[in-house]
Amino acid sequence: MKTHPVIAVLFPGDMGTQIAKALINHNFKVITAGEGRSARTLDNIRNSGITDTQSLQNTVEQADVILSLTSPEGSLKMAETVISCLKTTSNRPLYVDLNSNTPALSLSMEQLFSAIDVPFVNGAVMGASKDVPDHAVLVVSGIYRSIFIKLFAPVFKIKDAGEKTEAASAYKLLFSMVNKGMNALFFETMTAAAHFGILDELNESLQEFLPGTYQDLMKTTPTYPQHILRRIDEMKGLADMLKSENLPHIIASGTAETFERVYRSGIFENENPEGVIETLQNFNKLSDKK
Repeated sequence: MKTHPVIAVLFPGDMGTQIAKALINHNFKVITAGEGRSARTLDNIRNSGITDTQSLQNTVEQADVILSLTSPEGSLKMAETVISCLKTTSNRPLYVDLNSNTPALSLSMEQLFSAIDVPFVNGAVMGASKDVPDHAVLVVSGIYRSIFIKLFAPVFKIKDAGEKTEAASAYKLLFSMVNKGMNALFFETMTAAAHFGILDELNESLQEFLPGTYQDLMKTTPTYPQHILRRIDEMKGLADMLKSENLPHIIASGTAETFERVYRSGIFENENPEGVIETLQNFNKLSDKK
């Protein structure tokens, strides 16, 4: 690996932009492919100091490290597209997937990259984009993780999840189970409270008697109106992982089902709450639909 490797970020959305900025602040050259990207992504590229190589092919040919930051549902397609580009060049960059995939998907991607002699690191980001780089943690696993850790330890907080490629995925999913399970518990509680017409009263009592829990919920609950579909997919992935390992999965499956019911209810549609109380008050809409 070069002393000053070129880092490709695919793509600079909210998380990708913050990661790119942190890298640029540590004198890394960061590149990306702006061709076909949204106006918002192009603004992120222009405003953050990222070099736009225009095409994905150009980016792949110039990169020493590729960081994939799309979404769990888009990560396989991104990997396959990059592999198509790599087949026409001798360049063999380190490919790092940071999309919080399921363990099974991470193993599948590793096999795809291994077939063309490209080193693969599986990873996930613990925390929101605003937490990068000071508070968010990048979890990585796989036999090539030491390359990533050595390069980026001065920039990010990194958790070494070990040699098993799928370990970072399991780590992120299991960690997410705690806070997402707590949100599902509150969502189910508020659904019933709305049914009995006591949502605001119960919410006040829970806030009074469980202040620490509410403090924890502040970090995640207001994000659900915008990201509940992603939360559903994540919890389904966790349930599938646990099932495949013959482990208990009742809570993971129930969490996914609770989020699906909330999504189908439409109470979060066009909502952008600023806090826990405002988010949970949306469940009053359920009583209005009776």
